[in-house]
Amino acid sequence: MVRDGVDPSFVFGTDSSPIDELAATVVTDAQDYWSRTLPRAFGQPWHDLDGGFFSVDTTDTGAEPPPCTAEVSELAGNAYYCATVDAIAWDRAALLPVLRTNYGRSAVVVVLAHEMGHAVANRLRSARAPVPERSPVIAEATADCFAGAYVHRVVAGESARLGMSTAQLDDALHALINFSDPVGGGVTDEHGTAYDRASAFQDGYTGGPTACAGMTATDRDLSGDWAGDEQRAGDRGVPELLHERVPAIRERFRELAVHNGWDWTVPAVRPARDSDTSGCATEAAVYECRGDLLVDRSALDRMTYELGDRAAEIPVVAALATNALRRAGGITDARRLERAASCLSGAHTAEEVRGSGNGSAADLDEAVRSVLAGNSLFAGRTLSGFEALRAFRTGVRDGARACPR
Repeated sequence: MVRDGVDPSFVFGTDSSPIDELAATVVTDAQDYWSRTLPRAFGQPWHDLDGGFFSVDTTDTGAEPPPCTAEVSELAGNAYYCATVDAIAWDRAALLPVLRTNYGRSAVVVVLAHEMGHAVANRLRSARAPVPERSPVIAEATADCFAGAYVHRVVAGESARLGMSTAQLDDALHALINFSDPVGGGVTDEHGTAYDRASAFQDGYTGGPTACAGMTATDRDLSGDWAGDEQRAGDRGVPELLHERVPAIRERFRELAVHNGWDWTVPAVRPARDSDTSGCATEAAVYECRGDLLVDRSALDRMTYELGDRAAEIPVVAALATNALRRAGGITDARRLERAASCLSGAHTAEEVRGSGNGSAADLDEAVRSVLAGNSLFAGRTLSGFEALRAFRTGVRDGARACPR
């Protein structure tokens, strides 16, 4: 991950610990990237942060509060960009080590790259360059997008100081959608949903910095504006999923097959514990075995508990999509099959959340986390979570007609 560490002595309040060395390496590398990229992408000069960087041990009651806060406790478990003095602060006690432990060092990279993204947007706004509208959610989406543009450089091996694998990129994306800023004077907040954040990050990653300028809530199609965004009463259990939702999902895929002229018989979906699974690939939460789709109840129970009921529904949708695409659609290449099934899963989720009113933006977030959850969708998965999510977003945005056939 770290190829050439940077001495954190320039960071105010640093204890010169390894976690501060990692942070110092990230912000130094990001400033170098933006010093070259901002003039090329927007015709605007870059200057390093006027107010500098602040590392704070929030467990130390005698620590000096960083800019934009009155008390050290306002920074606890967080990092932020303070626009009034052009500075970035982070909690080295209860944020960066937790990110590193739970998600890996790549999470530290992405979170600090996001804060640097705010500094980029602030410079463009000061120069009256094309910048997004100033709503909080759009401001956060813009910072996520700029973070994605920078992280692409790291993953591509173009950073002399840092490296990141595709697996580490998935871990970082998990961290991004689970991280939020504190609410306080001069500190940004209201990041938006997991779908919003992942979408903005991916747009910057694939489209570069110019994809981040001029964002609006309309053209972003932010999930918070979707119908059916009221708070849900609670999650359905797996029995309810199997008895109430699966018949409707099977019917939807039967209609898709008819629409495409496929000769396809919809497989039965039933609990694996009632079946002989010998010789079948059972790594996924829902998997094909002797013509049927078998459900690992314990895996779906765990997904419902950890991520929500819509997350547990996605493996059922992906399994039906995979079966139809392979048996009737003729797709045999594993990567193309996973990409198409992820796309159809996104189209299905959008119809549920946006079209029928049978869901909310919270449901969409649960689905996003399910797609990123690893081998729960596909046995022997070949796509990274990042790639699967990009295909899922295509289905959400453009519907089933945009998915590979």
